Amino acid sequence: MEVWHTPKQSWVALVLGVLIRWRAEIVLVAVLVTARVWLGNEVGGVYAWLIMAGAVVLVLLVPQTRWFVWSRFWCLVDRHRLRTCLRQARARTMNLDGALPFMLWSRPTKTGERIWMWSRAGSSSGDLEAALEYIAPACYARDARVYKVRKLSTLFAVDVVRRDPLDRSTPIDSPLAKIGSLFGGKTAGEGAEPITGATITPLPVNRNASSEAKPVSGKTTTAAKPSEAAVKPVVVNGEDLSDYID
Repeated sequence: MEVWHTPKQSWVALVLGVLIRWRAEIVLVAVLVTARVWLGNEVGGVYAWLIMAGAVVLVLLVPQTRWFVWSRFWCLVDRHRLRTCLRQARARTMNLDGALPFMLWSRPTKTGERIWMWSRAGSSSGDLEAALEYIAPACYARDARVYKVRKLSTLFAVDVVRRDPLDRSTPIDSPLAKIGSLFGGKTAGEGAEPITGATITPLPVNRNASSEAKPVSGKTTTAAKPSEAAVKPVVVNGEDLSDYID
């Protein structure tokens, strides 16, 4: 049942949509401006800039805060890039009214980012499966996948795969080895070896054998049997046992 027939043509809906899409950037700018004005009134303009620059350097030097800022940065980029990609992709990703799915929230994962979405009437998660080849390059990632919720088909997520944990030169310690170290320091055994990425080694191809195996056209070939003279007799205690040995 439609109560509001043309929400896209209302300036209230347009302003509200912009505020929702840019909420993180608006809050960040508001916090920085407020902090700059407050510090300027307390310690002066020069010291205020120095304190803010020192805070930024401290955030980048600490691994935990640096990872938090970097992962949240890519979540913001993915949301904007995904919306632009769905509008510009050749595959159909919106309903007949031209409305895209709602982007609820995004969060970082071990392999990239996950953007949760809510499909509108007339669209489904299958529409995004047809546009996955466009989503990955739009988000500067290596791959993109659709995660469906079994209990509710309206809710789904887009997984942006940005990195592979196994794609590294150093092996990853097995969790079984860490558990085994708690019980007497025994780390050896099946499943306790370091985890590495799967490697594919091509098998050598014997070109001579393949060429010899090809039959000659128009002729039938038979394998030559060894001559009886080439077979050495087996004599045990003066008795020939060649007939009993294959």
